[in-house]
Amino acid sequence: MPPHLRSASARAYSGNQNGESSSKATAKTSKATATKGRKRKPTDSQSSSRPKRGRRAKASNTQEPEEVPDEKRKPRLTTPDLEFDYDRSQLRDPRPTPGRVRRPRWEDFDMPEGFKERFYIPEPENPKGRTKAIREYNRREQKDLLDPREAFHDLYVCLEKGPEGSPTYDAAGFQLDWEKVDSTMHGSYTRSGVVNAMENVVDRMECEERDMFKMFFVDGKPPDAESTTVLQYLQDHVSKDLGVPWHQIGSNYLVEWEKRGFPKQKAGKWWREPNGMEERRMMKMESGASLRKDL
Repeated sequence: MPPHLRSASARAYSGNQNGESSSKATAKTSKATATKGRKRKPTDSQSSSRPKRGRRAKASNTQEPEEVPDEKRKPRLTTPDLEFDYDRSQLRDPRPTPGRVRRPRWEDFDMPEGFKERFYIPEPENPKGRTKAIREYNRREQKDLLDPREAFHDLYVCLEKGPEGSPTYDAAGFQLDWEKVDSTMHGSYTRSGVVNAMENVVDRMECEERDMFKMFFVDGKPPDAESTTVLQYLQDHVSKDLGVPWHQIGSNYLVEWEKRGFPKQKAGKWWREPNGMEERRMMKMESGASLRKDL
């Protein structure tokens, strides 16, 4: 090959080589730049071994739920749970009871066996007080408020509502009088005062009893039975005749009963010993009667 052709060919070859090298370098540079600007996609092995921060944070904030004791899984005992009805077919006088607003309720001493085990009753918190006696008194008060079975439950509920509060009803279904309850629960007593008061009550009741027997029975002769029990059912009879609550019936209402022409009763025909259902009802009627509201 002539010299001038060899030199031209060499220059061309050299240019091609330089161009190819330059293009390869440019491609490598652009590839490196692209790789640097884009995140590398982790492989399966990397993604499985690396913990996920989001899941770890969520798991650390999750708390195990507190275990609820079996006792607290039961329904809370409330006043309506204790309500029941008398079998009126067993009552000597099945007429409605005047003045009763709510159904009667079981209390701790007379509820069916196994009934209270079906419910949960919360315990009072540690009471406050400077002395042990005060703490025990406060604890007893809180227990009576929390447990509707307790005998003083209605009285403490009534006091908490205040004189302008909604009506509170006792276990017999009658409305309580706030003033009477407050006077009984917060009144001051002395031994001599209590004795004198009891003696006056007994004397007054004996006079009332004689007068009521005289107006209710033919010839004023009561049946040959325990006089207090006879008087209770006499009051019940007059209460239903007049539509006046049982706890209000006294000799003054017997005067009205007589004036309105209700027939006097023959003791032997009218009286019979009370059965179990009647005794159960009368016990409710009598308990706490002096604290009820007069209508």
